[in-house]
Amino acid sequence: MNDIRSMRNINRNLFEDVPASANALDEYDSDAADLVREAAQHLLDGRRANDAAAIKEASSLTFMAAGELLRGAGSSVYVRFPIMIAARLVELEAALLAVGQQDTAARGGHEA
Repeated sequence: MNDIRSMRNINRNLFEDVPASANALDEYDSDAADLVREAAQHLLDGRRANDAAAIKEASSLTFMAAGELLRGAGSSVYVRFPIMIAARLVELEAALLAVGQQDTAARGGHEA
């Protein structure tokens, strides 16, 4: 998977001034969005605890999300593209979860 620091730099300009409530994937395919969120949580937990089973579950859910995206896109799309997109979305979602947890910890463990 991609290094999170390089991904943050690459995507910085894409997401400036986008409201936190915006979620294009949810609007496009809510089933895929649910799988991406679940995979991201497993990926984050697996990385923190060095838990191979959680990382394997994240991988499996990523493939399921890619399958959802492929069904929505139709049969003319190559298989690799939705898998790469789904993996990228999982990485980004995991990064957002990590930042959210860091922000919460910085505020003393209280949600804003």
